[in-house]
Amino acid sequence: MSDALLKDDENALENERLTEAIDQYYTNLSNLGKKFIPVPVDLIILHKLPDTSLYIPNPAKKDEYDSWRKRAAYISQTELDTLVRKGEKFLYIERGDVPEFTQYVEAIFSEMESQSPIADEQKVGLLRKNAIQVMADIFANPTSENIDRGIKVVSGFVYTLMKDPKAYSILIGLSSHDHYTLQHSVGVATNSILLAKRYGINDEKALIEVGIGGLLHDIGKTKVPKEIINKQGPLDESEWTKMKQHALYGFEILKDNKNVSTKAKLAVLQHHEDNNGSGYPMGLSSSQVSIYAKIVGISDIYNAITTDRSYSKAKLPFEAFELIKKKMSHKVDAKLYELMVLIYGGKF
Repeated sequence: MSDALLKDDENALENERLTEAIDQYYTNLSNLGKKFIPVPVDLIILHKLPDTSLYIPNPAKKDEYDSWRKRAAYISQTELDTLVRKGEKFLYIERGDVPEFTQYVEAIFSEMESQSPIADEQKVGLLRKNAIQVMADIFANPTSENIDRGIKVVSGFVYTLMKDPKAYSILIGLSSHDHYTLQHSVGVATNSILLAKRYGINDEKALIEVGIGGLLHDIGKTKVPKEIINKQGPLDESEWTKMKQHALYGFEILKDNKNVSTKAKLAVLQHHEDNNGSGYPMGLSSSQVSIYAKIVGISDIYNAITTDRSYSKAKLPFEAFELIKKKMSHKVDAKLYELMVLIYGGKF
């Protein structure tokens, strides 16, 4: 076997190892009750590691951890190799260090994508898990830095879609039946990108703009009282008035961010404007609403209907389309509705 082929095999094995480690890391994050988060040892790349403290389990005391590397302290390869020889598969970080460590993991993943291909399902699955974690950080703290990370996530989805035709069907499969607000935002971004491409928007930059609008469409809910956001059941008139402010709040959060395009900001501002002018926050009619906002708007409606919520069970795609056609046709653009149906293999 030639040196080049050996090198390719080594790279493939390395990518498989890192892919499994990244997948395990994102899975571990979902255990919100844990103060210390397991990090696979395979994710420890010494010359790139952030200055977070690292811990190992205390062998004598269950659920207690001893310091292995204090913040900013040097780690040698010998120390790491010794740890592996002892059979340790995980180091641990404190939950407060998750945002910083996750950015490090995102950088590893981005580098993997550019160096060599990852298996399609794994690639899209990791992109989605990464997107959900980034949305968690954005909703907890909608800073420009976290919003910029969201932009990178959308860019990853669009890059994958543009470079790999098979990713189209994989994305469709992953975009249904999401749960909770964070997954809903990722689902809306995914459907917005797919629908925009089906509509004829093929420019990579434009697809990223649409996706960013979808990902951030509900960012304004971070300024709506939590008791309204988390209410079990329909809102009363006063609560609904406050909830309807989230589109304006979202635009306010994004308006000075130079990395978010005007078109994406308009999608956030206008995604609840109805086709017949009865929507909010400004009561615009169809001709006054950005096409990006129309795309995000119907993607938002579809994803909400096909998602389990506290007061309603998720509907199947054909049931969702029937409901939109019978009860919400005044809200959506007719052409976009037809294209969304076609994306999911439906018929008129």
